[in-house]
Amino acid sequence: MATVIEPRPLADLEQDALARIEAEMARRARGVKPWTTTEYVQRIERVHAHYEQRRQWLRTHEQEATA
Repeated sequence: MATVIEPRPLADLEQDALARIEAEMARRARGVKPWTTTEYVQRIERVHAHYEQRRQWLRTHEQEATA
């Protein structure tokens, strides 16, 4: 019996990516070479930029699909 898996909302995926960065920050804090605050913020900004770009792409292509 096959089931349909609903795609997860982008906001959930974005939060998961941010949680992975938090976990990596904590792991590295215990290591020899922890991230600086700047490195941490840059990684957070990259995640936000990636998902914003994805949302823009989806908005653009939704309009093409409905036309």
